[in-house]
Amino acid sequence: MVAQEPKNEQALCHAVIRLLAGRIGESVTSARQVDTVVRNRPAVEWVYETPSRKFAVEHTRIETFTNQISEGKRFAQLLEPLEGDLAGKLPGAFFLIVDVGLAKAPAGQQAAVRQALAKWILETGGTLDPDETTRNGNCETTATPPGVPFEVTLRRDCDYESRLFIMQNAVGDRRVLRRQRIGEALLRKGPKLAAAKAEGSVSVLILESDDIALANRVVVAEAAVAELTACDSPPDIVIWARTSTRPWKCSFIKDGPTYPDIASAKLLVLET
Repeated sequence: MVAQEPKNEQALCHAVIRLLAGRIGESVTSARQVDTVVRNRPAVEWVYETPSRKFAVEHTRIETFTNQISEGKRFAQLLEPLEGDLAGKLPGAFFLIVDVGLAKAPAGQQAAVRQALAKWILETGGTLDPDETTRNGNCETTATPPGVPFEVTLRRDCDYESRLFIMQNAVGDRRVLRRQRIGEALLRKGPKLAAAKAEGSVSVLILESDDIALANRVVVAEAAVAELTACDSPPDIVIWARTSTRPWKCSFIKDGPTYPDIASAKLLVLET
């Protein structure tokens, strides 16, 4: 399934602050969405208060590449119906992979493109060996099928389940792309958080990810730490939050002056 644009910001911010308040044995006493009220200067999204602390919070969704959200929506509109159409018809589990930005067709031709692609997948799937058993590398093929105006790769994963999964392939060095996106987020969010920090608030940046394939906690942390250590005034707390599955979970990328080992840290459940 291709992730749709999430609407998690408010619920996620509330959940993270409840977690942070719980760590100091307190409860949230007030929550204000500041950036919708303050218009004469840049303001943080949310300010929360507990009896002893004030938290200034910014949220951003991690895009592994530019326009990932909008590209994902177009990609899903065109190709996602194939997952349901071909369920139970294939000799195993398959991945249909298309480079980012290639899967395009006019609205009036999308059904025909899907039909042509489904025909090719059914004809081609049986000629591939399962990746888990192949010894000769015959588990995938790349082609531009008849009636399909873009190149695709079909990969056979195993010989059970009878399912198709559609995926986008980020073109280029994902590590560089990911760090660039996080750097851009820090340029937008950092000054607002730094101003709130200077006024006595605990500054909190939440990096939301619902794309585990391209933005898992380890690779996000690697890119984020590289960017944060280059900042003059990084946020006090930076949290990676996973919203692709329930319950939502999170890990600390930065916790005060320290950068925890996120790979070995236990994921924390966020109560929503």
